[in-house]
Amino acid sequence: MPASIADVTQWLESQTDNELIITKHEDDDVDETVIRLARIERKGERSDALDDYTNGAALVLRGNGTVLTEGREEPLPSDAFEIPLEGLSLTETADGAALIVTERARYSIKVRA
Repeated sequence: MPASIADVTQWLESQTDNELIITKHEDDDVDETVIRLARIERKGERSDALDDYTNGAALVLRGNGTVLTEGREEPLPSDAFEIPLEGLSLTETADGAALIVTERARYSIKVRA
């Protein structure tokens, strides 16, 4: 039985203080983020967002981290990694990993060994 977003949120909360590797597949682009999870927040819809990407419901992973994109490693622009939940089609959790699939992207989240 697939997990719900509540199950994924609970799994993420159990990973507080761990380093997570988040691999985001969007179109033909793959980005990898490493974040030491301090806390997780769930946000609802916002009508004052500057773009569509941050306008809807989302999971916000808070903590320090880095982003690896196009072969370069850079600090996370803020202390947050946001996973938009619009068009959510699949969630799973299993043995040290979670998966979130939306109409826009696929997020694989693993605990860094």
